[in-house]
Formats: sequence, C-alpha cells, structure tokens
Amino acid sequence: MSTNSRDHLDGKEFDLIYRHALNMGDIGICKWNIDKDEMYISEKITGYEFNNIKNMFQYLNAIVYHKDRELAIQDLEDYLNGHTIFYPSTFRVKSKTGEIKWVLIRGKIFQDENIKDKILHVLMLNVTGSKLHEGHDTMTNLVNHKFFLRKLKKAIATAKAQNKQGALIYIDIDNFVNINNNYGFQFGNLVIKEFSQSLSYILDDSCELAKFPGDKFMIMVYDFYDTGEIEEVCNKIYEYFKKPLEIMGNQIYINLSIGVTFFPKDSSDEIELLKFCDFAVSQSKLSGKNVYTIFNKADSYFRKTLIESEILNAIDNNEFFLLYQPKVDISSNRITSLEALIRWQNDKLGFISPGEFIHIAEGKGYIVQIGNWVLEEAIKTASLWKKKGYEFETISVNISPIQLKRKDFIPTLLSLCKKYNIPHSLLEIEITERTLMGTCEENVGIINDLIESGFRIAIDDFGTGFSNLISLIEFPISTLKIDKSIIDNIESEKNKLVFKSIVTLGKYLKFKIIAEGVETKEQLDILTKLGCNGIQGYYFYKPLPKEEIEKLLEKGV
Repeated sequence: MSTNSRDHLDGKEFDLIYRHALNMGDIGICKWNIDKDEMYISEKITGYEFNNIKNMFQYLNAIVYHKDRELAIQDLEDYLNGHTIFYPSTFRVKSKTGEIKWVLIRGKIFQDENIKDKILHVLMLNVTGSKLHEGHDTMTNLVNHKFFLRKLKKAIATAKAQNKQGALIYIDIDNFVNINNNYGFQFGNLVIKEFSQSLSYILDDSCELAKFPGDKFMIMVYDFYDTGEIEEVCNKIYEYFKKPLEIMGNQIYINLSIGVTFFPKDSSDEIELLKFCDFAVSQSKLSGKNVYTIFNKADSYFRKTLIESEILNAIDNNEFFLLYQPKVDISSNRITSLEALIRWQNDKLGFISPGEFIHIAEGKGYIVQIGNWVLEEAIKTASLWKKKGYEFETISVNISPIQLKRKDFIPTLLSLCKKYNIPHSLLEIEITERTLMGTCEENVGIINDLIESGFRIAIDDFGTGFSNLISLIEFPISTLKIDKSIIDNIESEKNKLVFKSIVTLGKYLKFKIIAEGVETKEQLDILTKLGCNGIQGYYFYKPLPKEEIEKLLEKGV
C-alpha cells in the first residue's frame, strides 16, 4: 500500500487525533511503576485531578463506581496473579459532574529497558453508549445481563462468606409486545428508556438495576434483613407504575409481572437463580399479572418445570423402576396375573408419582421411550419368572395412546417377545376406555391387529364416563377393569346396580372382570355377592418390588 494512502496517518496526524481524544475525555492513559509504587495519570473522563495516587489499586478505589469496585479490583488482581495474559476490565465511573460513564480498560506490564522497573501501561476508553465492550446496555446505560452475572456471582460469594442474604427481583413488562405493535419499535425503545429511568429513580443505592434482553429487568439487593423489605420494593414498583408514562404526548400504562428469589438460600448458582426468578415470573403471569411471586421450591409450578427438565435423563440415570401389583381370583384368593407399574425416584425431586410425570412425558414427547423401557423390563421379568416355573396367566402393561398409535408399536412388541422367548398371550396390553374410543375413531385396525397377534387387551378405568358398548361388543377384549371411583362407593345402591350390569355384560361377552382399588373387607364382600371374579387392591396386595413378588409366586399363593 502506498504511503500516500488516505488510510495512512503519519506521526503528527496520529498525535493530533490522540491529543484531541484525550482533551475530549474519550481516552486516558496511566502508567504504574510497580517497583517504585508511582503513578502517572492523564485522563479527563472522570474530570478529577489526582495528585496523591501512588498505584493502580488506589486509582481504582478513587474512580470506580462503588457498585463495580469489587469486580474492578478483582480484574487487576487476576492479571497481576497471572490469571490473564493482559489486564482487561470494564466498569462505571461517576464523573465530577455526576454523570455515570462506562470505561473500558486494557493494560499490560512492560519492563523498562533503562531503569529495569516493571511498568503497567493502561489505556482507558470512554465507551458509554458504544458497543466496544459487553458490559452495559447501550440504550439504557444500565448494566447488561452478562456483566450482571459476574456481579451476581461475586455477590453470592460475599453473602455466603459474611452469612448475609441477598435478593433478585426479576421484572417482565407484560404488555410490551402490544406497545410495539401499536406504536412501533422506535417508540418501544423510548418506553424502555423511560421505564429504566423511572426504575432507577424508585430504587435506592442498595439495589443494582440491570437491563436484560427484550423487555426484562433485574434488580439485585445485596443485603437485607427481612423479606418484608423486598416485598416493600415490589409494592413500591407496582404503586409507581399505576401512573402512566408520558411519552411523546401519549400516556402509556405499564403492566408488570415480578418474580423474586433469594441467595444463597434458594441457590448459590447464578444461572439456577435466574431460572428460579423466571419460574416465579411465570407464576405471577398465571396469577393474573401485576402481582409478584416469591419463589418457593415446594410450588407445584416449580415442581412441574423441574420434572420436565429431569425426565429427559431419567432412563439413562436408572431412575425409573417397576413395581408389580397382583390381581387375585376372588374365589381362591390366589394370584392369577400381575400388572407392571412404573415408579420414579430422583435426587432433586424425591419420589414422583406416575400421575405427576406421565402426562408431562406425553406432552414433551418422551412417553414412547419410557413406554418401551417399561415393556422390555416387564417382558424380561415375565420371561425370568416363567423360566423359574412360577405360575401366572398374564403380565399387563399400561400403554399410552401416543405409543399405541405408532406404526412401530406392534413390531416392537413382537420383537421383544421373540427376544425374551415368551408367548404373545402372556402379555396383556392395558388401555383406558378413553384410549379405546379414540383408537376406534382414528384407527380401528390396531386393536384387531394386537388381538390377532395373540396379545390380550384389558380396558382400564372402565366406568369413568366414556362407556361405549358398541366398542366393547366389537372387540374380543380379555379383561374389563372397573375404576376405583365405582368401588369406593360400592355400598351405594346406584353403584351396585352399575357394577352388576357390567358383570352381566362381561359374562355375556366372556370378559374377565377385575375390580380396582379394593381396600376393605366390606367392599370385598359386596363385590363377591355381585359376581365379581377378580380383585386388585391394597386389601390383598399393594404394588411390590420384583423380589417380593417372586417370594409370593414361589409360595404359590
């Protein structure tokens, strides 16, 4: 490239630009003679004169905004201790005129050839409103989420060391999308700026306000004594924004959802704390918005969300296991069949019942993987018991409608039966009455295919309000399981009549009838008189581990 290029600056031109930038307060330079503890400072960013500063630590203590001071000093210590290859730092300063400015620091130690001293050369840049660094939000001049996470990590460590507690208050503007749609994005930016300035006005010096992506803000309270103080902050925010913001002649009402979490009580991990805040905000939205929610690990919403995140790895972590509940012949009191029931034990959640996680697994698309695991475990166990010579008619497995309708469902069954060498008739597929009706509407053939392949079909939860006699007549179903809700009130004449009708229908269609949830001798006696031939419930056996079932089968009970 020619030396006459317009991009080329000679020494005089560069010196002129440098001096202009220095005078305008855009840059500054410092030199710290580490060996002699002497400082040279030339900067107009802060507007102060420094006459008695001897080292970089004193300089940082003098210029850094108090909320950023700990991190700024830590950055310098990290460099001096060899943790970074150069000295990088970003922080705020409060100038002599009271203006908050963002400063970007870059520095490196050089050995002076003449005096042999180590000198830290530092370049300071005023980056307020620019994107030269990742420390602040250029629109609001607030701390952004990346810098906030660094500050939060430091605050957590300090709180733990000093046995204190801090709080995070997460704010979401609920109606911001509507504001953007009605007034445009430029107007929306003005709303964000006005909102941030209003928040800064409301909050006292003990709080750190940060701008998160979109229309979200985070407040960190470094230290408090009582949760009432945090509730007071939330109420103060809601009270203030009952009044509209005045923007370009428009009155803009702001709706907010707020979530609160505490550290280190709720967690010592900054990312997890943000998740907890998000949970709490979501709960506020569900509660009707314009309310605040204090995070609680016992909340059902949090538990549901944690189930969603934990269920993905439950199989790989061997957290699922099967229990088996016997079905008993009412005339002989002997075990005829067994039902495989999935259970889940998790380190974070403890015991999770199928009622909690099955519908979540269906909604998240994990039910097929879980269902196939249950099938293989149950078939493998049935094969083992048959090899040991134990007598039982069937082992039954509950099947989700999602799993049932997959094209590979029947091939999977056939493959597993072949793999573990069991006859198809040993496996009973349990589907709910609702599933039976749905299957009839969408794909009648799948039930027929299962029956023709030799598998038995049991209708679970029968009598819960979805009865379809035509469906029952159409298929040669092996078993009807009468729902516990009918058995619970079997002493009522209405329920006796319903049950007796089902037994009569079952005998006509050659179905086996199983009463679910039998818990008392009184229920057993009534069911016996009504002609029931099978019982499942705690009166005889609760769901048991495989080892306990083996003991029963070995005795031939």
